[in-house]
Amino acid sequence: MKVEIHSHTQEHSPCSSMPLKELVGAAEMCGYDALFITDHGKIWSPREIADAQALCNRMRIFPGIEITLQGGYDVLVLGAQDEAYEKMDTPDEVFAKACADDCLTVLAHPYRWHDNLPPFCSLSDAVEVFTCNHPEPEKAARAQGYADDCNMAPVHSGDSHGLNFLNKFWLETEGDFETAQEFRRMIVAGQYENRLRETDSELPPTYKAANIDELSEADMAALNVQPIA
Repeated sequence: MKVEIHSHTQEHSPCSSMPLKELVGAAEMCGYDALFITDHGKIWSPREIADAQALCNRMRIFPGIEITLQGGYDVLVLGAQDEAYEKMDTPDEVFAKACADDCLTVLAHPYRWHDNLPPFCSLSDAVEVFTCNHPEPEKAARAQGYADDCNMAPVHSGDSHGLNFLNKFWLETEGDFETAQEFRRMIVAGQYENRLRETDSELPPTYKAANIDELSEADMAALNVQPIA
């Protein structure tokens, strides 16, 4: 399954330009099979997830959250459904609850803002290596080394804030999964492969496309979208 584990919507993340409907449509067009919505500090309710799923033809929508821990370190909790996560910012409470809920935790873009990582970062199940906001080879190499040293799963994601973030970095699982808990077990077991698409687009992206009409030619090519004559 082709999976985006890190995406933000205009509805709940001020840093994103994408309405949910545009995100879902573009992700399906790019062949994604599963999408985790990981808005900043916000859990999507079961009703909102059901409404999002209703927009899909075949892609599966899963809840999640991006939490900024003390010190400014970001972690994704994939499958999070409890609003209690919205009030958490300490490593102990976030990782303890994620473990109890059997949700995959991912250290997001580890060297984007920081040169060094505190010990609690290694409590994550996985660490982002390449993303659209963490595309530099030297930073990716450091993240890969950190994953190796701490026995964490290295993963790719779009860290999508605009449509032009999609279809550049993602992961593919070796089999199907129905729940976020099954997904966690597959990632921890290494039953996936990281993927990237060569592109002429600038990375990190210099803009955030809210809809197809706002895409540059390079980003349309990355999405396999043909320009309108």
